Amino acid sequence: METIRYEKFTRAIDGIHKSVNKLKIAIAPRHGVKGVHVFWIYKLLEYPEGLTAAEIASVSMIDKSLVSREIAALKRDGYIEARGAEGGKRGYNARLVLTESGVALAKSLVAEVTRIQAAVSEGISQEELAVFYSTLEKLNERFTRVTAAYSEDGED
Repeated sequence: METIRYEKFTRAIDGIHKSVNKLKIAIAPRHGVKGVHVFWIYKLLEYPEGLTAAEIASVSMIDKSLVSREIAALKRDGYIEARGAEGGKRGYNARLVLTESGVALAKSLVAEVTRIQAAVSEGISQEELAVFYSTLEKLNERFTRVTAAYSEDGED
């Protein structure tokens, strides 16, 4: 029975992950950005005081080097700007904030994501969604702990 649960869990999580990535890749170009930028822009709207590149990497669980490379495109296109870059020679301590056009882009992305969430949540009660997200967060925390323990033991 545990194998069946493992298979159901793995297939569902992998399926959701693939679908979310496909959606990001599909909607991002319509807004003039890459799929990897979507979540970052969304988070920067939530944090008007800005986030550092390291904080963006942490909240999005993406490699810091990828964030550093891709932030340049968002700066170049005028969606974000760095503030308070004193400190490291490359401005790693700078807070990245949305520009006016970045805020407009973020609001447009949020509207589209909200429509998608409504479509995939159709027929699921708010109570069911609350339990699902609470459980999913607990599973994520526990998988993170177990993964860290395996990494510390050298058992990747």
